[in-house]
Amino acid sequence: MKTRPIYQNLDTSFVNLSALIRHLRRLEFTGNIRVELSGYEADVTLSASNQLRVREYDRVFGRISEGEESLQRLLIRAREPGGIISVYQESEESAPAIETIAPVVEEISPAAEVNQPVETEPVVVNAAPLELHLNGHSKKAQRELPPPEDDFPVIKANPLKMPFELSNNFEIQARRTNLAPHDWQMLLNITAELLDTIDKTLAEANLEFSAAFEKARSEIAGDYPFLNPSAGVFDYKNGKITVREQISAKLFAAGINESLRRILEKLGRNPKFLNIYLTTVQKIIILIEKRQAHYDKFSITPQLSKNIGI
Repeated sequence: MKTRPIYQNLDTSFVNLSALIRHLRRLEFTGNIRVELSGYEADVTLSASNQLRVREYDRVFGRISEGEESLQRLLIRAREPGGIISVYQESEESAPAIETIAPVVEEISPAAEVNQPVETEPVVVNAAPLELHLNGHSKKAQRELPPPEDDFPVIKANPLKMPFELSNNFEIQARRTNLAPHDWQMLLNITAELLDTIDKTLAEANLEFSAAFEKARSEIAGDYPFLNPSAGVFDYKNGKITVREQISAKLFAAGINESLRRILEKLGRNPKFLNIYLTTVQKIIILIEKRQAHYDKFSITPQLSKNIGI
């Protein structure tokens, strides 16, 4: 199918992708939007039947994925400066012509897209600093055109029927997974409690959890950009969590679980830390039993239980 460029090389520093998609859907636009960032590309396809399909190419991790979680990740990533957004319209005669589409420029007011910080009560942990050495290093990737799809493994976990439908009011639909304030605060509270419990346990062995947690977050920043320490969205220190915008509860729980999996796995492989690893696992089990209903509600239990082998 032939397409013609409407806009090319719009900078993500000035364009609100969510508002742009909403604007195009209201115009019943058919075509696609391409977003290019360092090591990452994504295509948003808008069909004549007002359906939306998202497909992302993560060149750092060598993966293609699609679905609603891909949309959530894309909307977060598209807030990073220095990326490129291009819009292409179908050129078939049946496609309605759109001669002028004004790019949606990000407003200066931060309140338009970002919630105020939501914090739990701080719990101070005086741990003697000793670095917990974890393997791993960051990668840098140059922007390239994606190779043929056969070169990528396609992620099929949690399959969705595609294309999934969104109503004309895209912004409301994009936020439909947002929790009520009470539930969001509860999710932050139980997450802070979990992290603080592990933090205190490692402190008993003079191991610094915060440094290990930050390193693990950096390693998975490609899949969970909100956990990227340099993004300034999520922060943990001395038992206190600071989150500057609400994240999809499913993605939030998955990102925390994956970070903890890496820490526990590396801790458990080191014979020197076997006892502290077993103590940590025992305390997590106690927390799971104590907070079972809440952990189940926010989809924390399955992966956390798998992380500790139960």
